[in-house]
Amino acid sequence: MHKWLRKLRAIGKQFVLTVIGEDRFLRRRAARQIASGKPLLLVHTMGKVGSTSIAASLKASDLRRTMTIYQPHFLSDEGIAFAEALAISNAGSWDNLTQKGRAGYLRNRLLNDELLRLRAAGGRVKIITVVRDPLATNVSGFFHNSRWWPAELNARCQSATPDCLAALERYFLDHYTHDVPNTWFDMEVKALYGIDVFAEPFDIARGYTIYRNDFADVLVMKLERMNECVADAMHDFLGLKNFQLMESNTADDKGYADVYVAFRKRVALPESYLDRMYTSRIASQFYSPEEIAAFRQKWSVARVPEVK
Repeated sequence: MHKWLRKLRAIGKQFVLTVIGEDRFLRRRAARQIASGKPLLLVHTMGKVGSTSIAASLKASDLRRTMTIYQPHFLSDEGIAFAEALAISNAGSWDNLTQKGRAGYLRNRLLNDELLRLRAAGGRVKIITVVRDPLATNVSGFFHNSRWWPAELNARCQSATPDCLAALERYFLDHYTHDVPNTWFDMEVKALYGIDVFAEPFDIARGYTIYRNDFADVLVMKLERMNECVADAMHDFLGLKNFQLMESNTADDKGYADVYVAFRKRVALPESYLDRMYTSRIASQFYSPEEIAAFRQKWSVARVPEVK
């Protein structure tokens, strides 16, 4: 019976797609989900900072019975334009994006509209966001988007040879978008929720801080302290008891895992690039001098695997 129901649903979905078009279908589906009437909880972060694990853990709890949960990266007008332009540039056209990718961008436009509506109506929204060592964020994002590397680079990096790692370092330094960690909070949190996290202190030792105004409650957590602080943070922010973090979407699960590990262990990035990352606002706002020194040491000294 269930098999026939699934088949009928698939036929019905295909019919609707044929009649109204895929993008209109995706937009309508997202609109129905957003209009559920439940309070909005956004795990709204820059990419590669652990947001998938947080969102999956929240959805596994009973919380989604009472709240609508989404996990976007860019929701502001500027952020949406930036993300869509970057994706289309890499893919060649909007139509070349995956259905999942297009659905995400269409949903984000609707969430942008919903945030404007909520704010005008005197509503409130809860936001969870995360910071991470900005250089590690960039390296992780670079590998996450390896499908957009030039074909010659992908062919060269079937294994972590010295030639591959040298080519990856050059391409990373010359072509990656490096400033997102330092601009994301202004582009997204300040623009959408009216909270300037750089204007208020962050509890570096505790690993999280909650910022509030008349529209939003924003929880900012530090990825490097997540395991120690997430249970307390979720209790303080959402009233959840015994919250446990599920691990998902790690680089070790990806096809590029071996090359990624080798890059982290064996590539010594230039001091000028380390200066750019670790004299930034995001580094000094969320990390102690000792933490920043440890980050610099990790990325400035080429490491080799231990001999066993």
